[in-house]
Amino acid sequence: MKKRTLGAIALAGISCAAIAVAILRLSRGPEPSYDLIARSDRERSSGEFLNAQRAAGYYLQEIKVHPSVVKNYVRLAQLFLQEARITGRHHEYVPKAIRLLDDALRISPEDMEANLTRASTLMTLHQFADARAVAEREVARNPYDAFAYGVLTDALVETGDYDRAVRMCDKMLSIRPDIRSYARASYLREIHGDIDGAIAAMKDACDAGLSGQENRAWALYILGMLHLEKGKPDTAGYIFRGILEERPDYAYAYSGLSRIEAAEGNSDTAASLLARAAEIAPEHLFLEQLSDLYGSTGRFSDAAGIARIALASFAQHEKDGYNVDREEALFCANQGINLQEALARARRDYERRPANIDALDTYAWALYKTGNAKEAAPLIEEALRLGTHSSDMHYHAALIYKALGQTDRFSSHMREALRGRFWLNPLYCADLDSQATVGGALAANDR
Repeated sequence: MKKRTLGAIALAGISCAAIAVAILRLSRGPEPSYDLIARSDRERSSGEFLNAQRAAGYYLQEIKVHPSVVKNYVRLAQLFLQEARITGRHHEYVPKAIRLLDDALRISPEDMEANLTRASTLMTLHQFADARAVAEREVARNPYDAFAYGVLTDALVETGDYDRAVRMCDKMLSIRPDIRSYARASYLREIHGDIDGAIAAMKDACDAGLSGQENRAWALYILGMLHLEKGKPDTAGYIFRGILEERPDYAYAYSGLSRIEAAEGNSDTAASLLARAAEIAPEHLFLEQLSDLYGSTGRFSDAAGIARIALASFAQHEKDGYNVDREEALFCANQGINLQEALARARRDYERRPANIDALDTYAWALYKTGNAKEAAPLIEEALRLGTHSSDMHYHAALIYKALGQTDRFSSHMREALRGRFWLNPLYCADLDSQATVGGALAANDR
């Protein structure tokens, strides 16, 4: 009797999976191409790309032969997400990954890896609350999975629950101390104003990575940016150039070097480096930085041209399901364009996650740029409540308090902003250079 019952259960399970696959095939639209997009000439023949091609081919074949095996859909989706990260081709790869994960979850709605990969994708799309809900459920189901704690940590940070994010990160570290957990620990220390601690943890992350791999290159880039925040451009430059030795044509390394050149007044070199970064990886971040750089040097026509491309990129991201409210609001506020729309976007983002420091900062800045410094002041104070050493945030605070006539607070925050001059947006640096009132106010306060 027991054997017959178990057999019936097994047959029922097979039938359910088969039915799910049949429904899946009937409900999907035309099959997209799942071929990998060729990388640059240099990378096309690299072992990394060739291995990725072979893996993609293997998982596609497995899906055809064994369409009810969820693991193959999930692994192929993960491969596409990694290609998106490496190449910057998010518009091509992320929708394919989402489609594969949807397929996997139709077949097996409770599959943990599929759910967590979906939550990670929701984080990429900036759908933070939805990602948090999935991660919370998966951590409750499996309290010893490092991947689950990592996704939950990220979601808690983005929704502004920093105390709990620290606890979840500690859990992740206790289960698997690797490049991913060390990097998260570094970011949490940075948020809480411990730059030295953030550097130490990011060094651990870099040491845990493999030379030449994208995740180690990213960790090294963040390490360099932390040194810029400390006002050490020579150390940062050494790190950025080292990345290019390990992983030639890593776009973010060129972006980091451009910051140093821009802060040192070498705007043409900085622009060339950013243009190179954008050529390698079509990330809207590089377009934003290039437009800001052109604006800071008086090349307003060039800045406007790049800004139009950046805004089109934001629109494409929204079409693909991304929430770009904060990013577009900040860009427009910095550029002084579409300010009422920027304010509306910043307000929406703040209402979705009112405890997140970036949402608070962007909303405060948009309010200031639209002439409401009084309403902005308590928001920027809340944004800085953790002691974060963000030069851009302190610059925003300085100008808000300057508009309110609070000279002492203006001077205090402006000093903090100037300590990280190599991190500052070049538009802010240009503003500092052009405003005699800044230096005069600081000097007057010192007297």
